[in-house]
Amino acid sequence: MKDWLENILKTLAGKLTLAFLGLMSLVMLGMIVIIGFTIGHGRALAWAIGGSILSLVLATAAFYAFVNRITDPLRDLTEFAQQTNLKRLGVRLDIRSGDELEILARALNRMMQRLDASMKRIQQLAFVDTITELPNRDRFRQETDEAAKSNAANNLVGAVISIDVDKFIRVQETLGQIAGEELLGLVAERLSAAVRASDRIVRLQTCIARPALLARTGISEFAVLIPDIDDPTQAGRFAQLVAAGLRQHFELGGHRIVLGACAGIAIFPQDGETGEEVLRSADLALSHARNGGRNRSVFFTRKMNQRALEKLVLENEIRAGIEQGQFMAYFQPKVDLGTGRIHGCEALVRWNHPTQGMVSPTKFITAAEETGLIAPLGDYIMRDAAKKAAAWLRRGIALRVAVNVSAMQFNDDNFTAKVQSILAETGLPASLFELEITESIAMSNPDRVIRLLEPLRNKGVRIAIDDFGTGHSNLAALTRMPFDVFKIDQSFIRALGKDRNAPTMIETIIAMAGGLNYETVAEGVETQEQAAFLKKRGATLGQGYLFGSPMSADQFEAHARNWAARADGLSPAPSIEGLRRTS
Repeated sequence: MKDWLENILKTLAGKLTLAFLGLMSLVMLGMIVIIGFTIGHGRALAWAIGGSILSLVLATAAFYAFVNRITDPLRDLTEFAQQTNLKRLGVRLDIRSGDELEILARALNRMMQRLDASMKRIQQLAFVDTITELPNRDRFRQETDEAAKSNAANNLVGAVISIDVDKFIRVQETLGQIAGEELLGLVAERLSAAVRASDRIVRLQTCIARPALLARTGISEFAVLIPDIDDPTQAGRFAQLVAAGLRQHFELGGHRIVLGACAGIAIFPQDGETGEEVLRSADLALSHARNGGRNRSVFFTRKMNQRALEKLVLENEIRAGIEQGQFMAYFQPKVDLGTGRIHGCEALVRWNHPTQGMVSPTKFITAAEETGLIAPLGDYIMRDAAKKAAAWLRRGIALRVAVNVSAMQFNDDNFTAKVQSILAETGLPASLFELEITESIAMSNPDRVIRLLEPLRNKGVRIAIDDFGTGHSNLAALTRMPFDVFKIDQSFIRALGKDRNAPTMIETIIAMAGGLNYETVAEGVETQEQAAFLKKRGATLGQGYLFGSPMSADQFEAHARNWAARADGLSPAPSIEGLRRTS
């Protein structure tokens, strides 16, 4: 009986049932007692009724007090549910009712404990770099923001140093992702030690109370927050000391790796009042340091901000220009040095700006490369050139058109399919299309070059290696790759008559091309003497202002027809200079 009662009392329903039975029992007992009393003492019926009511009221009050004691835990549970949020995950319920409510409270406490641990783990993942275990960019920005606010209130000066590890990405591409992450860990350890040592040297008085903070902010980028400095020269010295810590070589998998570092320095509050502004200023300074060469430290200036704004405006204009069809292919003729006839042309990009008119490529190509827009721009020009060459063909002019391929275009794994799609879309025969790949692209990954270009070459597309002689070609790899044309860089042509070694270099390239059964195109031909030299040495084609400047599709078509008519009307074959004068 005792165990049965204890089991009943462990459930909320049992408690309520017993409370209700107790209430009814009290009421009935009270009424029996009162009725017996009134009968035994000859009292009036009114006494019995009044006593019964009093008994009922007292029993109800006792029942309410009992039920209220049961519902208090329910109220605690309700308030707990309503007030719980991500900032109160440490709160716990203390309910000792011995029933389902206590079990529920314990379950909720365990859930909140797990949730609290999960949120702490999520915050760690959100603000800590998993590879180096350093604070990440978001955490660094928050810390810099707090330091900037504190310094503004106390009239102090601080600094942020953005650091880029030279050659890290190249090493990672060479050795692989796993080795790259291992190297990154070693770099982080080396930088952490350098930051601690530099802090003690430069900020001896405040390095303990407000130590410098190192974070990883990009693939190969780190940043240092120096909470307070006496003057900007301390930040410059700090940057030099930290960068020096990377100059000692690393040992990784039997490889001896030597890295370096560039640094951009921003001072706050003068270079930014918030963490985001200061970090952006430091990143801009770092960009200028990288452009100026290795192992440089550069302080942010307002001019950098102006240049960045101009670059942003130019980027937006380039993007709009691509979308609105403002860019177009211009064509420069290539002439057969043996026959004097136009053999083909190279497509060059021009920008017909709505307010500035025709814009030179020197003003937008670099910006397009830096912003990643060179890929869509290159695809646009490739399609435009193929479309116009196909139109010439329909009007009886069959000339091969060559287009330049940027490194970013070539990095697209769908490059081969994209070229095939353009040819199918425009109706241009593959035999009248040529792709110019720079020597640096070709040598960076010969296997990729073969994989992407061989299918196109098998279809009839010609493949040229552009700017040949300016890089460091691996001749063994070169013979395996699917090239048809060597383009002799114009720097060698311009050096004729000025550099005694130039003729030998040109002759060597032409001889090499002949041995590999390649065609040669000499760029930058501007004089009859240059053309005569190249013809005598066996160069196949010449390209340059001697034969015509880049021109629109309509102008080139007229130029080609006029050139052909003059050539057909002269016998023997006309001189190039004569054709140039009469075209």
